[in-house]
This record gives sequence, structure tokens and C-alpha cells, in this order.
Amino acid sequence: MTITKILTVLLAIALIGCGPPVNDKDKDNKIEAPSNNKSAYMAEKIKIEELKNALTKLQEGQTEFPFIGITSNGTDCIYFMPKSGKFDVDFEAMGADQLPYIDKLKVFADANKFKSLMTTYNNQPQYKSDKPAPVLHIQTNLSLEDVAKLGERIQSEIFKNSKDTVYEIVP
Repeated sequence: MTITKILTVLLAIALIGCGPPVNDKDKDNKIEAPSNNKSAYMAEKIKIEELKNALTKLQEGQTEFPFIGITSNGTDCIYFMPKSGKFDVDFEAMGADQLPYIDKLKVFADANKFKSLMTTYNNQPQYKSDKPAPVLHIQTNLSLEDVAKLGERIQSEIFKNSKDTVYEIVP
């Protein structure tokens, strides 16, 4: 991956990626982005059984960025990272409510015999911290079909989402 692509990925995650939703009490303090910025972005919505189709688009280069994430609420956001025809899964804790899920996902990865490592995209978290937001990278090396099944398991077992949960596809 070239430095330009890496910077594009990091910028996309920082601007449009996941994180906790803004609370109603915070909406008065929210600054609206110009209409040509991320507020014009309309995320595609899917149910978990449609994840395989979304990953196929990613694999075929039919997405804006070289990865996708899914989230129903900003907290349960997981990213699918293609690598040499296979996929890995990332989870970035941008909100304080996401921090406990890092340990839960580590346990899940270990139980399923996947190697995991801590890294960062160098994004500033939305909670008080001197460090960039932590990212758990799960090295699954799974095929498209298998990583779609894994994504469904993570959403169900870790985040307690159902088959009826609607997700936004986020860059």
C-alpha cells in the first residue's frame, strides 16, 4: 500500500468512521460541517446477511476506500481489511464506551485461534486521552465467505446484535 493510500485510509476513518453517537445533550455544541463535507455522505444500510455482498464489492474495488466497516450504533463498529485476497478485522475504540470491547474481542480472537495485536490509526479518541485511539487488529486471514460469517458472529456474540439489526457501511 502506498503512502498516499495509507493517508487516505486514515483520513477517511477520522472523518467518516465509527465512534459513539452524539448525545442529545451535546447537539447544541455540535458544529455543522459544510455541505460538501462528511454531512453529505449517505451510508448504505444493510442487514448482516447482506455483508457478504458488501465484502464482494470491496474485493472487486467497487468501494470508495480500500476497506469497509459496519456499525449499527457507532459502538459496534468493525472494519474489514482486505489483504492478499483474504480479510482481517479491526476494531478502533474512538469512544470510551468502546474500550471494554477491546478485551472482549481479544478473548474472542484467542478462543477462535486468531492472532491479535494492538495498533493505532493515530486518530484522536473522543474521550480524554494523551494517546491515539487504540485499534485491535485481528489477523483472521479468512476468505470473503468466512470473514462474513465471522463478522456476523462478532456482532451477535460480542455486541449482542440480532439478524434484524440494520448496519451502516462506513468507510
